Order: sequence, then structure tokens, then C-alpha cells
Amino acid sequence: MSKIRSNRKKGSETLLKATTSAMMVALAIIFCRYLGFPSSGMWRVEISFLPILVVAILYGPVWSALSYGMADLIGALIWTGVNPFILLCKIVFGLLMGLAFHGRERIGLPRNVLFFVFIGFAVDIVMMTPIFVFMFGHTWESALIFRLAAFSVNTLMRIILTALTDQFLLPAIYKYVRKNRV
Repeated sequence: MSKIRSNRKKGSETLLKATTSAMMVALAIIFCRYLGFPSSGMWRVEISFLPILVVAILYGPVWSALSYGMADLIGALIWTGVNPFILLCKIVFGLLMGLAFHGRERIGLPRNVLFFVFIGFAVDIVMMTPIFVFMFGHTWESALIFRLAAFSVNTLMRIILTALTDQFLLPAIYKYVRKNRV
């Protein structure tokens, strides 16, 4: 009997993770495709990382990597066409967010700044610049300039929004999670 309860509880927890992640994927798509500016091109100011940050904090690197990958895949299928290398960048971004922030009730400004500067440089510049050069035919100079601009603006936005999430949203999320444990 106890094994049945244990399996039922695991199933309920997995269902909760899956439904929460699906909702965050939908929000990430909306934040990227409708609130991102410009809607396409070599750079975009966007906040699609924010719902995936919640998944990373609550459920860890695997769920956040899968969620960010799904958000990019679905959005790309509907609007722009799938680029497997950009998809890989989103998966790496989600994975690293999960590794850096999972289970933390408070993120803290030093961790926030160091993480987003590091990940922004690694993904936005090192990984994305060659994609725009080799797959889309841009010159190294133009790709690097646009990717540096995207890195600068998005890193600042990520740091600010993560600090606000840490200050105002995380306490409410953890209060809800504790109150409604499956």
C-alpha cells in the first residue's frame, strides 16, 4: 500500500512539474515573440528567460533546459523556422540557469550579476556570433557588434528583472509551493 502511495505522489509531482513548466513555456513564447523587440533579426531585446528562471529555481537544470528548448522550438516552428544551433543555445542557457539557481530561496545580487554576465558572454557572444556568420552570412564585424549590443542590453535587463523576481516574486512562489505541496 505504501508503494502505491509513493508512486501516486511521484506521479502527482511530475504532473505538477509538467503543467507548471508548460505554463512557463507558453509565457516564454509570449514574452519572446510578442514582447521581444525587434521581432526578428540579429539581436532582440526580450524577457523570455524570466518564466524559465522560475522553472530553473523550482525544478532544476533538466526541467529548465527542456522548457527553454520547448519554448524556442514552438516559437520558431510558428514564426521563424527552427535553427538547431539557436535551439541548442537556449537549451544551454536553461541548463545553466537551473544549475546556478535551483533550490535557492534567495538568489542574491552577486550571484545574479556574475551568472548573467558569464552566461550572456558565453551564449550571446561566443555561441551566437558564429551562427550569424556561418548560417546567415553576416560578417564577423557586424555579427559581433550586434551580438555585443544584444549582450549589453539583455544582460542588464536580465539582472534587473532577476533582482526584482528575487525580491518580490520568489517569496510568494515559495509560500505557494509550501502551502500546496502535493
